[in-house]
Amino acid sequence: MATPAQNRKNIQKNKRSIFEVEAKVTANRAKAYATRSLIEENRASILKNYTAAFMGNRQLANQNTDDIFRNRKAVLSNMRAKNEVEENFVQTMINEANLDFLEHRAGLNAAVLAVNEKMVKANAMLIEVNDAIMAANEGIVRFNAKEIAKNTEILNGKVKLSSATPAKNAARVKRNASRGSEVAKKANANTKKMDVLAASMNVNRKKIEKNAEKIQERRESILKNASNISKNQARVATYITS
Repeated sequence: MATPAQNRKNIQKNKRSIFEVEAKVTANRAKAYATRSLIEENRASILKNYTAAFMGNRQLANQNTDDIFRNRKAVLSNMRAKNEVEENFVQTMINEANLDFLEHRAGLNAAVLAVNEKMVKANAMLIEVNDAIMAANEGIVRFNAKEIAKNTEILNGKVKLSSATPAKNAARVKRNASRGSEVAKKANANTKKMDVLAASMNVNRKKIEKNAEKIQERRESILKNASNISKNQARVATYITS
C-alpha cells in the first residue's frame, strides 16, 4: 500500500524526469523554429534565383534570340538577287530562319510547360503545408480551451484537497511517470528528425548557392552575346545602306 513518504520520493523522481524532458522539449522548440527560419531563408534564396533566372536571364536571352533573327532576316531581305534562282535561295533561307526560330520557340514552350507542371505540384504541396499549419493551430486552440476549463474548475472549487488519498496520489504519480517517459521518447524522435532536416537543409543551401553562381555566370555569357549582337547590328545597318 502506498504511503505519503513513498509518494513523496516518487514525486521527486518525476520532477527530475519532467525537468529533463522539459529541457529536451524546449530545446527542440528552439531548434524547430531555427530550422523553420533556415527553411524560409532557403526558400527566399530559391525565389531570388528563380527571379534572376526567369525574369532576368531568360528574358535577356530571349531578346538576344529575337535580335539575332532580326539581323538574319534584315541581311537576307536586303540581298540583291540577280535572277530567280538567287531570289529563291534568299526566300528559302528566310523560311529556314523562320523555322529555326519557331522550332526553338516550340522547344522553349515545352520547357515552360514542364516547369509550370512542377510549379503546380509545388503549389499543391504548399497548400498541404498551410493545411497542416491550420490543423496544428486548431489543435492549440482546442488544447487551450480544455486547459482553461480545468483552471475554471480549480477556481470554482471543484478540485478539493480533502478528497486526496495516498492511493489516488500514487496512481497519479504512476501516470505522470508513464507520460513523462512517452514525452521523452517523442522529444528524442523529434531531435533525430531535426538533425536529418538540418543535414538536408545544408545540402539544399549548397545547391542554391551553386545555382546562384551558375545564374551569374550565364548572365555574363548572355551579356557577352548581346554585345556581339550589337556589333552585328551595326554591320547589318551598314549592309542595308550599301
